[in-house]
Amino acid sequence: MIEAIQDRTILANSDVTASFRAPLGISGIPNRSGNDGTITRFGWKAQNKSLTIFAGEAYNVEMGVTNDVFPTARDETPVCNQGVNEPNDIIRTDTSDVRNQAFNNPLHQIPDWFAFAIFMKELAPPEPVPFSPSAQRGQQLFGTGVNNPGIGCFLCHTPTMTTGSHNETEALRNLPAHLFSDLLVHHMGAGLADNITQGLAQGDMFRTTPLWGIGQRIFFLHDGRTSDLLVAIEAHGGTDGAGDSNGENGYPPSEATRVIQRFNALSVADKQAILDFLRSL
Repeated sequence: MIEAIQDRTILANSDVTASFRAPLGISGIPNRSGNDGTITRFGWKAQNKSLTIFAGEAYNVEMGVTNDVFPTARDETPVCNQGVNEPNDIIRTDTSDVRNQAFNNPLHQIPDWFAFAIFMKELAPPEPVPFSPSAQRGQQLFGTGVNNPGIGCFLCHTPTMTTGSHNETEALRNLPAHLFSDLLVHHMGAGLADNITQGLAQGDMFRTTPLWGIGQRIFFLHDGRTSDLLVAIEAHGGTDGAGDSNGENGYPPSEATRVIQRFNALSVADKQAILDFLRSL
């Protein structure tokens, strides 16, 4: 569904909320493909264009398995690569099955990394549980749109975007995707910075993480540093939850600082309501 959201929809959503974001210091930009200039949207820094590229990168970077889209080993030390052909996991093209790589064998033709991409594509989106009265209150505080901005969380965690109308898969056409992300990258301050640059995303910038299914997650933030959702929320505000200093470690303050200040000013019950809402997604 995220693949099926058109670039124009992402940009239009940014335009609609621009006048609400600016007073809060929230900007956000799309990361873009260096090949065709279109908006990339997968990965912590939205560095990958598609789930296919994401799968290929994950196989190589996380497991060291080279493949059709990432064919070069990250470590080419000869002693580490003895007897190993590259790419390791590819679309089979042999004319016979002598090497177990015949093109016409349907069990072999699709490589593992691509089967992983298909698996991700076919997963159904997470389904929220029925909202309790507290979760309903939390939804209003979180913000549902420009007509109900709440404390402003929705300005980055866009509740819904709609897929395009010409998708090859008919079931994905004009489909509301309740992802809770603007699919843009934002400056998040020195406290969350990983000092890694990918495309236009600098060392303190991350894609707005989609929140659908967050109620089923155990660890939060890009490095899984906490299992406490409240801690994760407050970390959006800067190094201490109250905001960064200008230029701290060379990075600007977190764009979420003022929204988190609003969150911190809420009553204990209202903070819990937002947590209840998020845990229901």
